[in-house]
Amino acid sequence: MEFRFIWVQTGGHYTPTRCKPRERVAILIPFRNRNNHLRILLNNLHPILYRQQLEYSIYVLKQADEKPFNRGKLFNIGYLEAKKDNHTCFVFHDVDLIPENDHILYGCVRSPMHLSRAVNTFNYKLPYKELLGGVAAWKTREFEQVNGWSNLFVNWGGEDDDLSYRTIANKLSIFRFRNSVARYTMLEHRRTPVNTARHSQLKDSYTRYKIDERLLNKLKLFLESFNVIHGRAGIINERCSRTWSPVKIVDKHLNL
Repeated sequence: MEFRFIWVQTGGHYTPTRCKPRERVAILIPFRNRNNHLRILLNNLHPILYRQQLEYSIYVLKQADEKPFNRGKLFNIGYLEAKKDNHTCFVFHDVDLIPENDHILYGCVRSPMHLSRAVNTFNYKLPYKELLGGVAAWKTREFEQVNGWSNLFVNWGGEDDDLSYRTIANKLSIFRFRNSVARYTMLEHRRTPVNTARHSQLKDSYTRYKIDERLLNKLKLFLESFNVIHGRAGIINERCSRTWSPVKIVDKHLNL
């Protein structure tokens, strides 16, 4: 893949060289046993981020043990790792969602910004207005105001709704692009076992977020992330502008 995307530096990082980026974007992707999905996503996402002239880094967050998958913990870990690298915008991105439209801006236009409003498996309609799952962009202030993701939810279900309840409890609005722009294709996959405790766990989401455990340095999950190397472009005054082109989802069988 490094030979296909020659602009990407070691560690999955890119900095525009002829303009000054408006923000530093971290793409956070939780992952386990989805190698094919990860290749498809990266093969489609890198060109979009490049055309939008973003300074970005991609973090792949791998849960290496065999315990139930904990998406929220992985996102929290990735956030703290990316924050160390002075990123200003954090995009929490499921590995099986592929953007269809080049006009989906992968920056923090607003925060929180729910990017995956229209997904093919939901007939490109928003299932319910509180939804924050799939792909969402946050700035530091709002993300830390809601105390990040809950670490309690494992397997499939609950953590997205919990984050929505935290958002509502803090009187934050959820922003979205219109349906014709925010379109994603969900790759076929075998669903993770359902979290049967999610309904009882969600009962106190509005209040629990204030005291929810986020001692991320003590998490017993193994983190694998790209070793990011920051490019230095010198003093540049011109702001970056975006160039657009149609997006075609690259075939999943493409040999990378």
